[in-house]
Amino acid sequence: MIYPNLFDGQFIVPWNLLIVSSFYAFLVYYLGIESKRWPFVVFSAVLFGVAIIARLIIIYLVYQGLADEILIRRYNLGEDIVALVYSIFLYIKSIRLLFHYGSLYPDILKLDNLNWIKWFLRLGGAVFVFWILAVVLNTMAKNENPFYSYYPLRFFSSVLIYWVGYQGFFQYVVLKDRIGLRSVLSASKRQNKVAFETMSNKSEFESVNDYVENNQRYLDPLLSLNTLAEELQMGTSKLSKLINGHAGESFTDYINAMRIEEAKRILNDPQYDHYTIVSIGLECGFNSKSAFYASFKKICGMSPIIYRNG
Repeated sequence: MIYPNLFDGQFIVPWNLLIVSSFYAFLVYYLGIESKRWPFVVFSAVLFGVAIIARLIIIYLVYQGLADEILIRRYNLGEDIVALVYSIFLYIKSIRLLFHYGSLYPDILKLDNLNWIKWFLRLGGAVFVFWILAVVLNTMAKNENPFYSYYPLRFFSSVLIYWVGYQGFFQYVVLKDRIGLRSVLSASKRQNKVAFETMSNKSEFESVNDYVENNQRYLDPLLSLNTLAEELQMGTSKLSKLINGHAGESFTDYINAMRIEEAKRILNDPQYDHYTIVSIGLECGFNSKSAFYASFKKICGMSPIIYRNG
C-alpha cells in the first residue's frame, strides 16, 4: 500500500510481512493450540515495526542528501527477501502442523477433517512460486523493478486471501456450532452403551436395529457395514442381507434414514434455531454438507432449509 503524498510515494507499509503470519496465527487459534501462536505474533509485530522504522530512516537519509536514492530500491528488495523467507518459514510450519502433528488437536479432528486448509496450503505454493519469480526479476533489473513482476503474485494471492477468509469464517462458525450443539445434545443422549443381544422375543433384525438406535451408532460419520458387522460379531454378507431383507434398503440408506430422523427432530426444536443447518447435519453423522443435503432431499423431498422454514 503506497501513500503518494508521503515522501513522494516512497513510504510503503510492509503488509507482506503480516499476511502469512496472520494466517498462521488464525491456524493455531482454530486448532486450539494457543501456546504456539503468541511467540510468532510478537515476533511478526516487532519485525513489522522494525521494517517501518528502517524505511523511514532510509527515506530521511535520502531526502537529506546523506545517501543515494538507489538505497531505497535496495532496501525494498531486501525487505521483500526478508518477508519471503519469513513467510516460507511459517508456510512450512503450517504444513508440518497440519500434516504431521494431528496429535496436538485430536478434538478438532473429530469435528473437522481440515481438508479446506490443506487445499489452501497446496494452492498457496503457487503464490510462493510467483513471489520468488518477482524477487528474481527485481534482482536482475538494473535501474527499477519491472512493472509486471508482481502482477501474477497480486492476482493469485488476492484470490487465495478472499477464499480463505470466506472459508475460515464459515468453518469457524460451523465448528463453534458443532461444539455447542454436541454439548447440548450430549445431555439427552444415552450414556450407557447397550450390548448386542438376540432375544427370543425379538427377531435378529430388531436386535440389530435396537443396537444401532440405543447406542446411536448412526451418529458416527465413520460407521460402515464392516465396522458394524465386527461390533455385532456377524458376517458382513449376513448383516447386509438382514438389512436389505427387513428394511428394504441398503445399509447406507438405512443409516442415513436414522440420521435424517435425528436431523428433523433437531430442526423442529426451537431451542436449536440459532445453530446452522450444516452443523446440525454434520452432528447427525453426515461427513459433508453435500451428503446431508442430498440425503435429506432424497428422503424428505425438500431441502433442510425449506423444511426448517416450513
